[in-house]
Formats: sequence, C-alpha cells, structure tokens
Amino acid sequence: MKCHNHFTHPHTLSFHKSLDQGAQLITCNACNFPCTGTPVYTCHKCNFFLHDQCFNATRSLTHPSHPDHPLSLFPSPTYTSGSFVCNSCNKMGSGLCFCCSACEFDLHVHCAYNDLNPKPASNPTLVQIKLKSHPSHPLTKHVLVKDSHSCDVCGTSLPAGIEVYRCDICDYDAHVECTVLPETVRWKDHQHTLSLHYVNPHRLFECDVCKGLIKQKNCMYKCTTSGCNYGTHIKCVTAKV
Repeated sequence: MKCHNHFTHPHTLSFHKSLDQGAQLITCNACNFPCTGTPVYTCHKCNFFLHDQCFNATRSLTHPSHPDHPLSLFPSPTYTSGSFVCNSCNKMGSGLCFCCSACEFDLHVHCAYNDLNPKPASNPTLVQIKLKSHPSHPLTKHVLVKDSHSCDVCGTSLPAGIEVYRCDICDYDAHVECTVLPETVRWKDHQHTLSLHYVNPHRLFECDVCKGLIKQKNCMYKCTTSGCNYGTHIKCVTAKV
C-alpha cells in the first residue's frame, strides 16, 4: 500500500477509498466532520484520519470572500485561545484552517472548499453551488441580515449574521456546513450505516435519537437495510461528532 505524508502529522498515512470502523464514528482530525464512507487518509497507529479534501487542501488560497490577501493553511489556529471563529459560518474551529494573519480572517477548510464544485457567479464576490436536495436552481452564498426561517436541509434555525446558501426563487436556505454533509455515516446507537436522504421519504417520521418529528421537506439520515426503519435528524447525528 502506498504511503503518504502530510504536514499536520509526523507519520506516513495510508489511503482508503472508504473505511468502515464498525459502530465507531470516524472523524476527520482536520475539520472534525464525519468521514465514514468517504475517501480517507489514516494513521492507524495514532487513530488519525483526514478527509481526501482536507489532505489535498492547497497550502495557499486566494478566496473571493477575502480577495485582498491570500490565505495560508495552518494545521491549528494561531491564536492563544487555540481556536478561531470562521468568517464564513461564524462557528468556532480548532483544527486545520485557512488564515490571513494580517486581517485575522479565518475559514474552515470545508467553508473555503465545497465538494459540490462551487463556481464564481457573474459577481465575483458571490459564490454559487448546486445541491442534490434542491436540484432546480443554484444557491447563492450571502449573509443573513435578519433572522430567517429554518435551514431547509437540517431544519434548525438560521440566526441573523451568518452566511448561508440561498435560492431566492424558492425561498430555500441551507447552512454552509449542511452543503457538505457526508453521504453515509455510522452512529454509535445503530448497527447499520445510515445514508443521506435528500427529502424525508415519509409524510411523518419520528427521529430515533431525539424522538422529534422530521419534516418531510428536510433531509435526514436513514438506514437502508431491509426491514430496518431507523432514521434521524441531520443535526442529531452530526452535532454529536
């Protein structure tokens, strides 16, 4: 097996098209997102994992949200707190990040990149993507100026001041992190792999984690094993990782 080196880890890493750790949830050490069922680089000695996207992230990046200076890729935040607040999603991070130290501008790797192939719109300050959960129109990234309704992917609230992807035609909104959800995850309380469903296939479905209802328009993680009807809210799985 070919071995690979990465600047965030002292040992060589091996590449796997997918890695199944049974009931264990595999989390990327760079971005802290699940990486079960996705291409992954791993050091089994240290239980260290990197998404293919995080492993191949460029060391320097010019990003449309910060065009004045290039962003440098750091293995961890440069602040004394050991964490940073992403200027895209306004959420805290503690791992791999793109940073402009001159401006104290920081981005999560998954916010700087989008595995759904984002492309610049006619206005270079905007970014558009297409989602499988909303195939009719592209979504444009922008900052919410006031509290909005819930995210149409995960169903949780969208407070003012955060960046989201939005389709104005359909009044469809999505958290930035909800545009890069893994297709499959493993959950500690269920023996089978859960797959991402882009629309809840049931009129009414009770989440098997929190016991709340999953709206039909929202995405969900569901077991596709024959005879098994286990399913969860998006956040009930990803928030625990």
